Amino acid sequence: MKEEFLSLLKNDNNDIFTRKIDLDFVLVMGIMPSKDEALLNALKKCKNIVYLSVVEDADITNMVKIQSRYEAGSEEGVLAILAKELFCHQEISKEAKYFFENLDDGYISAECNVGEEELEEINALYKNSKNPTLVLGYDFYNHHRGKNIAKIIDLFVQYGNFKIYMQEMDTKIKTIDKNYTLENVPELDSFDGSVVYAYPTQNQDEQELLIGSPQFKMAAKIEDKDDVYVITENSEYQRKFILDRELKGTVALLPSAVGDESYYYKVA
Repeated sequence: MKEEFLSLLKNDNNDIFTRKIDLDFVLVMGIMPSKDEALLNALKKCKNIVYLSVVEDADITNMVKIQSRYEAGSEEGVLAILAKELFCHQEISKEAKYFFENLDDGYISAECNVGEEELEEINALYKNSKNPTLVLGYDFYNHHRGKNIAKIIDLFVQYGNFKIYMQEMDTKIKTIDKNYTLENVPELDSFDGSVVYAYPTQNQDEQELLIGSPQFKMAAKIEDKDDVYVITENSEYQRKFILDRELKGTVALLPSAVGDESYYYKVA
């Protein structure tokens, strides 16, 4: 899945991928920077960081200009309404113009929990940048709408001069057919109930834990240090629940040795 997603992003006309994060404007999505040491160290040198993710990262709060949580599964919608905010007033292709005109941004904004004011604040930072970078994490690799997400990201490259920084860029990018059109954003997925984020980690101690906020503890009706079974659609995990009062929201962290081929946010 990762190889296919990276191949969908590949542009034959220019090198869009970068291993360098420029200082001037960095949009980070789909990753907790505190869980990636190389990324975290690179971000310490940046002055205008926007962090959008399902899970808030308390360790970078003092580093970012804007930090906002969106709903699990809504990455496609978030990227779409942000692209419209940044690029709809530029000279763009007929396809992109049609896409923006038919985007139900009011519905998407309400469902993904990213408001107009936040989009305007992000645009204000972006307008003053010369070398913007879009940092994309694991969450995008296995998203079932990955093909259209890649096409939306292409708008950031074409009209926003963005370079793309992605985790594990050592992956060989193959040549595939990119003859597809930009699709309308469908009704967003619903993640009702307890949700866990099964992100990959090599830390063996973490792999024994389920880490959650006070809100998650209440919703799941468990207590700090409880031994629990976490059952998702594809897997079952035996963990010890650890309460983290710095976390917010009802999504718990489920560090895993190896991520599977499905989207990393799962109803449990």
